[in-house]
Parts: sequence; C-alpha cells; structure tokens
Amino acid sequence: MEDFAAQQEIPMSLLTRTVFLSFALLGILPLNAVADTEMFAPERVGSWYLGGGIGGFREESNSQISNAEGDFGLAFSGGYRLSRNIALEIDGLFSHQEFDTPASAGGSRRSDLFTNGVGGVVKLILPIDRVELYVGGGLGLYTSRVEIDGTIVEQDEDDTDIGYQLLAGADFFVSRHVSVGFEYRKFKLDADFGATLPGGKIDTGGDLMFVTVRGHF
Repeated sequence: MEDFAAQQEIPMSLLTRTVFLSFALLGILPLNAVADTEMFAPERVGSWYLGGGIGGFREESNSQISNAEGDFGLAFSGGYRLSRNIALEIDGLFSHQEFDTPASAGGSRRSDLFTNGVGGVVKLILPIDRVELYVGGGLGLYTSRVEIDGTIVEQDEDDTDIGYQLLAGADFFVSRHVSVGFEYRKFKLDADFGATLPGGKIDTGGDLMFVTVRGHF
C-alpha cells in the first residue's frame, strides 16, 4: 500500500495544484466588477459561445504500464445555448502521460501516451446571478497514441475508439460576454496497442481539472 501511495503522489500533485488555482482565481475576482447584477442567462439563449481550459490530468491505473504520471490536459469547445438551462457543445480534448519504458523494449527511459479527439456534450445549467453551475456528459471519437522509447525498441502505435465523459463545473461572469471558472471531467476510453504494448486493452482516460475561460456572443 505504501508503494502504491508513493506512485500516486506525483500525478496527484499537478491535479491538486490546479484545483487550488481554480478556487483562488474565483476567490480574487471582485464580486462588484459590474454594477448591474441581474441574471445574464436570458440574453444568452439562442447564442453561441467559445472557450477553452487547461489543467492537470490524473491517469487511470493499468497493469500494462508502470509508474504512470499524468502530465496535463487541454480542452477547446464551442457551444450553443438552447434554453436557459440547456446547452450543446462540440469540444476537442487532449491529454498526455508518461510511464516507464517496458523492460522488454530496453527500460531506463520514459515512454509517452497521448490521447486526443472530438466529442459532443450536453450540459444542464443552473444560473445563479453571476454564477452558472453545470453538469453534463457526452460521447466522442478519440485516438490514443503510445510512443515506446527504449534502448532496444523504439515504436509507435495508434488506436481509435469511442470514449465518453462526465463533467461538472462553474462559470463566473466577469462581464456579460466573458466568464472564467473551473471544470472537472471524468474521461473513459479504452485502447489496444497490440504487440507494441501487449496485454490487451488499457484505459487511457482519467480525471481532469481545468481552469476555463469562455467568450459569449
């Protein structure tokens, strides 16, 4: 159990720092930045928004890879507000992690695992004055790429599959057209890299915590 905890300490550190940064960002924003504090939601119905997020990534554990370390995640999205409480999004997601190169490939180095793709998301929104709380979920098509970097073997392999994600977050409106916030995502995706990383499918998803910025038009 002590070894497992030690392995989890490094990937959790970036995720934890991102969580603290998210709450700190919201905490320092002046609540009286705009004199007019009426709810903004009605005027955004039928409008588009664009945004993005950056933050920490905590990888899923897999028996085929050892000493995995989630590095970072990125998200870019465009959405349309159907109603006061419902929005539809198309978003791009990217994550990266490192792990120990398998001994069979010539260890002592670190190998890389990248995941990227595009998906659709449905969000349920609760507007509360300047703040909008939301939850959502969706499906997408994602490609995972493993890059084995060993002294004996250097090999790359891709696999594409359908993945899904659940998310929750909050947006704080600093003006009628700009919001900042934080967002948590649980991302699930399987990949099979065949002989490049034997042992069957692995879970290339994980937990992501983003600091977000959106423009509303």
